[in-house]
Amino acid sequence: MSKRRVLLLCLITALVAVTVTAGTCFYFIYTGPIGKVFGIVNLLDQSYYRPVDREKALEGASRGVVTSLGDPYSSYMSRQEWEEFQVRTSGAYSGIGVTIDVRDKYVRIATPMKGSPAEEAGLRADDLILRVDGEPVATSDEAAAKIRGPAGTSVTLTIGRDQESFDVTITRRDIVVPASSYSMKEGGIGYIELLSFNEHSDAEVAAALEDLKDQGAKAIVLDLRYNGGGYVNQCLNIAEMFVPKGPVVTLNYKNAPAETYSSQGSGLGMPLVVLVNGGSASASEILAGAIQDSGAGVLVGERTFGKGLVQGAFPLKDGSVVKLTTAEYLTPSGRAINGAGLEPDVEVHGDDLQLQRALEIAAQAISGTQ
Repeated sequence: MSKRRVLLLCLITALVAVTVTAGTCFYFIYTGPIGKVFGIVNLLDQSYYRPVDREKALEGASRGVVTSLGDPYSSYMSRQEWEEFQVRTSGAYSGIGVTIDVRDKYVRIATPMKGSPAEEAGLRADDLILRVDGEPVATSDEAAAKIRGPAGTSVTLTIGRDQESFDVTITRRDIVVPASSYSMKEGGIGYIELLSFNEHSDAEVAAALEDLKDQGAKAIVLDLRYNGGGYVNQCLNIAEMFVPKGPVVTLNYKNAPAETYSSQGSGLGMPLVVLVNGGSASASEILAGAIQDSGAGVLVGERTFGKGLVQGAFPLKDGSVVKLTTAEYLTPSGRAINGAGLEPDVEVHGDDLQLQRALEIAAQAISGTQ
């Protein structure tokens, strides 16, 4: 074969290679990880057989960066998702009335709210939310954003329960979520159910304590069961009412000194029993752990969820937000409970039996103080 023919064949081969891999060659003019992302977007724009929404593609890349952490509590939220998250934690929104979290990489229902569309539809605590309107969900924020919507509209959840899955269609309603409820039980025992740590939790708990004391309460049962957490500052404010002067929680950061937050309060001044279970998570565990470690009260129920991590919100210029796990927290005695939870002082299973036992312990404590 002549040199001229060999040269011609090589040239044809090179042209074919360039034609087939034009997008790849185009990509390589970008360097570094950031350049790689823009190169891929340009490759899609140039070579994908349908039109490409570049803004949507880059938005997906931003979401993927945070998702790559493998942390179910860290997430990227668009401006709309962030606004919906703020509405959801304000205590009033339109939806189906469930509190949700993530366990073993599945979004699950911590509890359906009493009288809510979710409860009426038969949803239960520990049900898994596999899809919302046919779309898979991986984080609690993503699921909540899809579940929320205008009152009167419907949403279909694919639920996992007992190794089976099924669809449930629910009509959304306006949901008003009180942070707490309270009542006076027999024998001078005040009962406070703290449902969440939202914007009004500290004020509601303070008012409940004042009213119960005015009614002659001699002991308090604080119910943190199914409370999945919320704002840490609200938790710290409430800790002032129950935890005597001393540490409440220590936050351990990667690139900053640890911070210890302390109570300046004098304690409750009467016997305290705290109800916990597997639905007690995050801020609930901070409060319960501080009460347990300080000896301010007795924990009754079941082992808590074990979310010993704290998230911060980092707004971006376009209104989107990165919600990121920034620290692990330790109880006053130095316990790291993430993935382990808090073990109650008195283990009791079953909601009714737990409350009954808590009231008995409170009554015994009142008898011992008289």
